[in-house]
Amino acid sequence: MNLLDQLYEFEFGRFLLINKGLNGYWTSYAILHGIKKENLKPLENWLLHRAPAVKATRERFQIFNTQLQKYLRNDIKIASIPCGLIDDLYTLDYTNLKNINLIGIDIDQESLDLSNKNSKEYDLQNVKHLKKDAWDLGVKEEYDIIASNGLNIYESDDNKVINLYKEFYKALKTEGILITSFLTPPPGISKESTWRNYDPEDAIKQKVIFSDIIGVTWQAFQSEEQARKQIENAGFFVLEVIYDSQGMFPAIIAKKLYS
Repeated sequence: MNLLDQLYEFEFGRFLLINKGLNGYWTSYAILHGIKKENLKPLENWLLHRAPAVKATRERFQIFNTQLQKYLRNDIKIASIPCGLIDDLYTLDYTNLKNINLIGIDIDQESLDLSNKNSKEYDLQNVKHLKKDAWDLGVKEEYDIIASNGLNIYESDDNKVINLYKEFYKALKTEGILITSFLTPPPGISKESTWRNYDPEDAIKQKVIFSDIIGVTWQAFQSEEQARKQIENAGFFVLEVIYDSQGMFPAIIAKKLYS
C-alpha cells in the first residue's frame, strides 16, 4: 500500500490531506493526545512517534511550557495567539498563584469553542476567548506575556512577519515577554542548516508525505539570524534562543523594553 492510501486509513491523515495543515484540535492531538493512543495504523504511529517535524513540535511545546512557567507570577495576563485549544497555557502549574488571567485569541471559531470546553476540563478560572486576527489585534499594553506558535511558519514575507510582531509589541505591557518560535531550513535548502540528531530516512519520508503528497503550506523556513532580525525590527530585545534537540523548531524569548 502506498503512502497516500495509508494516509486515508486514519482521521489525522485524512485531515492533513484535505486541509494541508493542522487546526487547533489536530495540533493538540499531535502534541499531547495522539501519542497516548494504542492500536494506531502503522503510518499514524510513524507520524506521531518518528516524524522529525512532529517530534520537534512536541519538544517545542515543552520548551514553551518551561519558559512560560518561569515567567509566571501573581496578577498577570497571558495571551496565547493563535490559541488553538490553549494547551500551552492550560498545562502550566498555577499552584499558589493569584489572579492569573488567560486569554485565547484565534480567528478560528471552532478552535475557540474547543478551547472553552478544554478550560472546563482543566477546571481553570479567569479564561477569556477572543475572535481576532493576529495581524490586527487592536490591543495596547494589555498583556504581560504573549505565547505565539505557528503563524510565522505560514508566512514567507519578512515584512508581514515583522508586522505581526509589531502587533504583539503593541499588545504587551512594558517589560512584557514574547515567546515564539520558527522553523529552520533543512540541509537541502541551506548549507547552514541546524538540523541534527535525526534519521535521514525519516526526513526523506517526511518530505514525501508533507511536501509531495499533502503539499503543506507551513514551510516558511528561517535561520536564527533572520528570526532575530524580524523580532528586533519590531522593537523587541531578544533574551534567548532555545533549540530543540533536532535543531528544527527553536523558541525565541524576547522582551519589550519600552512603551
